[in-house]
Amino acid sequence: MAKYRYGFYLFPKPDDATTNDLDDAEQKAKALMSANNGAPIAVWDDNDQTVTLFAGYETFKPI
Repeated sequence: MAKYRYGFYLFPKPDDATTNDLDDAEQKAKALMSANNGAPIAVWDDNDQTVTLFAGYETFKPI
């Protein structure tokens, strides 16, 4: 089962919060971004690849 980690994009930490559900990770990351004035918050997969980036109150997904 995949795990998704979310936290500050520019300052990732090994102990960033994790969840097994991508939708849950994205909702929590978006809330974290809003609580931090639009600061860049990322959701990463098990391989530390960025799945979603929330920044400046916008959502970015790699292609």
